[in-house]
Amino acid sequence: MAVDDPRFLHSRPQDPASPDQPGDGYRRDVQQVFPLPAGDDVDPVAVYHDVERPAPAGRPWVLVNMVASVDRATDVDGLSGPLGGDADRRLLGVVRGLADVVLVGAGTVRAEGYRPPLTPAAAVGGRRATRGQAVRPRLAVVSGSADLDPSAALFADQDPDDPAPFVYTSAGVAPDRLTGLSGVAEVVVADGVLDVVEVVADLHDRGVGTLLCEGGPGLVAQLASAGLVDELCLSVSPLIVGGGAGLLAGAPLPTPMSLRLTHVLTADGFLFCRYLAR
Repeated sequence: MAVDDPRFLHSRPQDPASPDQPGDGYRRDVQQVFPLPAGDDVDPVAVYHDVERPAPAGRPWVLVNMVASVDRATDVDGLSGPLGGDADRRLLGVVRGLADVVLVGAGTVRAEGYRPPLTPAAAVGGRRATRGQAVRPRLAVVSGSADLDPSAALFADQDPDDPAPFVYTSAGVAPDRLTGLSGVAEVVVADGVLDVVEVVADLHDRGVGTLLCEGGPGLVAQLASAGLVDELCLSVSPLIVGGGAGLLAGAPLPTPMSLRLTHVLTADGFLFCRYLAR
């Protein structure tokens, strides 16, 4: 790659010990490499939160946030955690703070040991309050079989002041599974086969304006195939894993999805890329 802009070639990370370093750590060693900023100081909270996300007619704005290795693997031995790092986890908190609801597949919930979203840092929380959002996003789990443990941390660690997570499942699920989940979740049963289009429509009807999907690749593929992805935030981990299936699982999309790159941040060797659907 040819780079002829000296600001790019000679830019230096922000000094972590700088006296203007914010206490929440979101700006630690972060540079913006595209587009090049006017100065050296980059605030990721502002970069992600101070932009418009107009919900399309009849549905929420759908944002996908995923991490992948340089060779596009989305997990290491079935877990996405080894792909991440401190910088990735900080940015995850920033991006999660955009959402009214975090949508995730049951397989990812089980593999990753999902827990309820944490209270965001003050810079994110203040913006949520200004937008009229709840203190924390609500979780929604997609599970055609309702194969979820009601005693799992996802439910057991739920703040009593927050609404219970949604669980979207199919008709015909064993009644004992629905009974077990009904006390810890708001269970929504599809009329027939569970369809992600109907899930997104139902969340819109419940007032969700910004929906964040955190995977896994099968769920992301369903959203993309249905033309429901408005934004992709991709963290590129500085690892090569081998054998990865990629961000989307299953058959190729009916039509390749065209994206427009809006920014790239970097910290600790990661690239944080934000794309909008064209």
